Amino acid sequence: MDTSEAVFRALLSITLTLAVILLALFPFQEPGSEGRVISIMALSVQGVMILIAGAGLYFGWKPFGFLDET
Repeated sequence: MDTSEAVFRALLSITLTLAVILLALFPFQEPGSEGRVISIMALSVQGVMILIAGAGLYFGWKPFGFLDET
């Protein structure tokens, strides 16, 4: 496993964990409250991060390839 794949896997696992925790809090929030709006905004950012990490793993993108060259 190269550095880029390790970074994408770590990003994906951390973001998925935070998204699941945030989704578990939705039943305890009042619809339309400030906290719920912030939660929805945070979930949208996490969704973008999940898409980027998934695309990086799927397409084999190597943005950190320079770290593997020794």
